[in-house]
Amino acid sequence: MKKLLIFGALSIGALVSAKFNFRTSCGQIVAVSGEEGMSTTHLTNILESMNYAVCGETAQIVLYTH
Repeated sequence: MKKLLIFGALSIGALVSAKFNFRTSCGQIVAVSGEEGMSTTHLTNILESMNYAVCGETAQIVLYTH
């Protein structure tokens, strides 16, 4: 089940185009793709899902933009 969640989260991340690294709450680094024009709310939801799939726990995601 955990592998399925990880694959699903990574598949969601692969659907979009701008790439960056995301460090999960358990310390693993995951390559994430983001789409220009994607709302921060949508990106936050994707990162929360990826964090849960990789670490098995929920975490508050904080996005810093400039």
